[in-house]
Amino acid sequence: MPQNTFVLQSEIELITGFGIEQLRKWRQRFGFPPAQYDGRGRAIYSRDTIDRLMVIKRLLEAGFRPGHVVAKTVLENLKTAADLNLFKPHVERSDSTNALISLLSHLDIEAFKALLRKQRAKRSMLDFVKDTIAPLMIGIGDAWAGGEIDVHHEHLCSSMIERYLIAETLKSIPKAFSPVFLFAMPPGERHQLGLLMVEAVMADAGAYIINVGTDIPLNSLKLAATECKVDVVALTFSFSYPPRDVVPTLAHLRRLLPQSMLIWAGGAGLSQVKRAPKGVRIISHFDEAITALGELVRAGQLR
Repeated sequence: MPQNTFVLQSEIELITGFGIEQLRKWRQRFGFPPAQYDGRGRAIYSRDTIDRLMVIKRLLEAGFRPGHVVAKTVLENLKTAADLNLFKPHVERSDSTNALISLLSHLDIEAFKALLRKQRAKRSMLDFVKDTIAPLMIGIGDAWAGGEIDVHHEHLCSSMIERYLIAETLKSIPKAFSPVFLFAMPPGERHQLGLLMVEAVMADAGAYIINVGTDIPLNSLKLAATECKVDVVALTFSFSYPPRDVVPTLAHLRRLLPQSMLIWAGGAGLSQVKRAPKGVRIISHFDEAITALGELVRAGQLR
């Protein structure tokens, strides 16, 4: 766990994954996290608050709603997390994951990148993401929660993985008559690693990729999609995206776009969605994305 007594508000999203606006809404609704300020009048968060937020993060990732966990005491949430074994490894870590985490803990960045390239050389991007990247990110989270590494190791890992996936995507050559995908994050969403993982898998499979980035207003997303004449608009929602906003966001985007333009959505933030808006396809895992891509190509109705 971080050893600093307090952290600044500007650092809170990097540490916990929760945005400032989201925490402000929680404070108004649930009374947590408390408003605290240092001697210079800057908003700060105590280590106790950070610890409590990390427990809440694990519970949200496990499928709980904010209203069920944010208002509870830290002891109540810790008991729930313990009952569900949320602070034990999700899966037994592989030798590859342990090796990568060890290199990170020693800040041996070049060796980390070399091992990453070695793992990639052995398999397709789909298998690489499923067998190396996804387990690594779970292992990194567990290692941080268990005190094996500091938060800066976790952020360094995410940063290097993001840059690596972007580089691999840019090297991919689209196949002839391939569908054009517009990848984006909806308004208020900045957690892009999941999106980059799907993007790299789709690019490796032959899709043409356009990425317009994070926190994109829906009207701007509509303009980008129509001007680029894309076949599919693909969005991802992380665990921290407000669950009640997911379906309205997708429904609004569906109304903005022409019916011939498909919308795909994925990510941990959709775990609470019981029924997707009409005209929106939920993609639950990487293999399903590849299957959907094949269906689209075989249909032969690309823009």
